[in-house]
Amino acid sequence: MEKKILIVDDEVNFSVLLAKRLTQAGYIVESASNGKEAIGSYIKALYDKAPFSVILLDMRMPDLNGIETLEILRQEEKLRGIKSGAGVSVIVLTAYDEPWMDPLMIKDCDDYIVKSCDNKELIRKIGNCIKKKSKRANPPK
Repeated sequence: MEKKILIVDDEVNFSVLLAKRLTQAGYIVESASNGKEAIGSYIKALYDKAPFSVILLDMRMPDLNGIETLEILRQEEKLRGIKSGAGVSVIVLTAYDEPWMDPLMIKDCDDYIVKSCDNKELIRKIGNCIKKKSKRANPPK
C-alpha cells in the first residue's frame, strides 16, 4: 500500500512546505485548499481504489471548517460501507496548542499536530496512524 497523504489547508505557503517535508520522507502527497476540495479528492481517491493513508486537516478554513469537513468525510465512508474506525486516519492541524484539540474532544479524529511542530514529531504521528490502521486492517490470527 502506498503511503499517500492529503494536506487540507487554506494557507498555501504552509501546504507547500509541509508537502515538501513529507515528499522528502517518502510519502505521496496531494493538497486541497478547502474542505469541499478535500472531500472531492477523498471521494476520487476511493473511486480510483487509491485511498489516502492519512489526511492532515486544518481546523480553521473558509467555506467548511475542519470539523465540518471531517463530519462529511465520515458520512461518505458510512455511505460506502466503511465501518467506523476503519476509514482514513485524520490528523487535525492547528496553529494553537489548546486542550480542546485533544483527539478525544474532536469526534472521529485520530490525532492533532500543532503547525509549529518539528519534522520528527510530524513523521512520528503520521507513522503511528498508518501502523494503527494497518493493525486494524490485518489483525493477528
